Amino acid sequence: MRVTVHYGSYNQRRYGKPWIGKITSWPVGGKAEIKWGSYLGDDDGGECEIEAEVGDIIRSGQKDGRGNGGSNDWFVVNSDGTCSCIDQSEARVAYNSKQEKPISAIDFSKVSDGELLAEVIKRGLKL
Repeated sequence: MRVTVHYGSYNQRRYGKPWIGKITSWPVGGKAEIKWGSYLGDDDGGECEIEAEVGDIIRSGQKDGRGNGGSNDWFVVNSDGTCSCIDQSEARVAYNSKQEKPISAIDFSKVSDGELLAEVIKRGLKL
């Protein structure tokens, strides 16, 4: 889905162009790696956009040339396409939980009834 963050007008002599990115990797003890999105607009305002899925971690912000008023926000993508603002530690937890592999299903179509019954008996399960 397309995720957008709106930015209003800004003084281009003081503020940089707004940016957005999606966390693609976060090594243990390292910095998060980002795939960058696009800003569609100018100093009169616009939107940052990027493709993301539910549960992805998004960062968006804008640099202040004076060093005291910029933004650097973390978000998690919700199932309805909205984003919830979170802090960096919450972002790390959410990223790690999304990366955990689900338990794979067993394809029982390749196992005979006799093999299944033998496994049940071997484990001592009652029918």
